[in-house]
Amino acid sequence: MKLLPKYSRLFLQITIFFSTFIRLILNALLVLICLALIVGIYKSGLDLFRSFNKPIELILQKMLLDTVFIIALVEIAITVLGYLKDGRVHVRYIVDTILIIMLNEFVSLWFQHPQLRDIIGISIIVGTLAFVRITMIRFVPHAND
Repeated sequence: MKLLPKYSRLFLQITIFFSTFIRLILNALLVLICLALIVGIYKSGLDLFRSFNKPIELILQKMLLDTVFIIALVEIAITVLGYLKDGRVHVRYIVDTILIIMLNEFVSLWFQHPQLRDIIGISIIVGTLAFVRITMIRFVPHAND
């Protein structure tokens, strides 16, 4: 015996409306991410141009942090595109995004001469994320990702 919902047509219409609304919001988010990438690249170039009179160490630190931040934005865009393409969020994209963001925190903390407990805390998080990512590559299911 098959159970049918009492209002199956209404449920279908609500589902279609909700999925269309989510896709619209995610497309707007993609446009904002693209604008943020353009602004980030412009700001990074402007920072580089303005800091020619500063020590090379400070210039390289700023460029490294800006570059890792831009890569984090790209990873977020890849996650959104993956959802729009497949209709689901891949765990791999989430882990990659969080890994890039934590590496950004690690690098920015490195330049601030942190305490040992801060280094150990972030190292454990980054190590765990790296382990999860490697495990995901090693034991990928045979199905579609």
